[in-house]
Amino acid sequence: MKIGDNLKTRTALRAGKAQAAAPTASATSGATSGPAPIVDKIMLAGIPPAELTPRVRDALMTLMSEVQSLRTELKQARERLDGLEKLADSDPMLDILNRRAFVRDLDRSLAMIDRYNMSASLIFVDLNDLKKINDSMGHGAGDAALAHVADVLSVNVRQTDSVARLGGDEFGVLLAQANYDIAMRKADELTTLTAAKPVRWKNGEFHVRISSGVAEIPKGVSAAEAMEKADTAMYEVKRQK
Repeated sequence: MKIGDNLKTRTALRAGKAQAAAPTASATSGATSGPAPIVDKIMLAGIPPAELTPRVRDALMTLMSEVQSLRTELKQARERLDGLEKLADSDPMLDILNRRAFVRDLDRSLAMIDRYNMSASLIFVDLNDLKKINDSMGHGAGDAALAHVADVLSVNVRQTDSVARLGGDEFGVLLAQANYDIAMRKADELTTLTAAKPVRWKNGEFHVRISSGVAEIPKGVSAAEAMEKADTAMYEVKRQK
C-alpha cells in the first residue's frame, strides 16, 4: 500500500468518528427518528432524585406516615359509626330491628308502592300471655319467649323482608312483593311454627302461641296508617279467640 493511500484511509476514519459523535440537526432541534431512550429514575412523591435532599426526604417520610395514620383512624371511625348505626336500629334485647328502623323500612316500601305500584303487606304479631309467663316462671322465661318468637319470625322470612320488635310483646313483619293472600299464608305458617317449637328454659321447656293480623298496604297511605291497619287486624284476631 502506498503512503498516500494510507493517509487517505486514516483521514476518512477520523472523519467518520467525528460525524458519529456530533449531534445531527434533527437531534439538536428536538426531533427524533426513533423511540426516545428510557431513563430509569426512582422518585419519591414525584420529586426527582436531584432535588431529594436528606431534609426533604425526612419531611416526606414523616408526611406519608401521618397520612397513613389518618387513613387508619378514618377506617376505625367508619367502623365505629357503622356499629353505632346498627346499635341504633336494633332492639336492645333481641337480634332484630327496633320500631324506628322498621318505620324507616316501611317508608321505603311505601315510596316503592306509590312510584312503581308494587305490592307489600304487614303482619303484626302479638305474643299471647306474656304477663302470665312472667308471673308464673319469672321475667327470664318471658325474655326467652320473646327471643323464641323473634327467632321464628326472622328465620322464616326472606332477606328482603323486615322483622322488628315494635314494643313489649308486639312484633312487626314487613313482606315485600306480597299481597294479602301471600301474607296470610305466611302469617299462618309463622303461627304454626311458633307453637310447634318449644322454648327451652332452665332444665325444661314450654310452648308459646302468637296472634297475627295481616294488612296489605294500599297506595297513598302513611306509615302510621298502614301500621294501624295491621294492628287493628291483629287485635280482631285476638278478640275472636
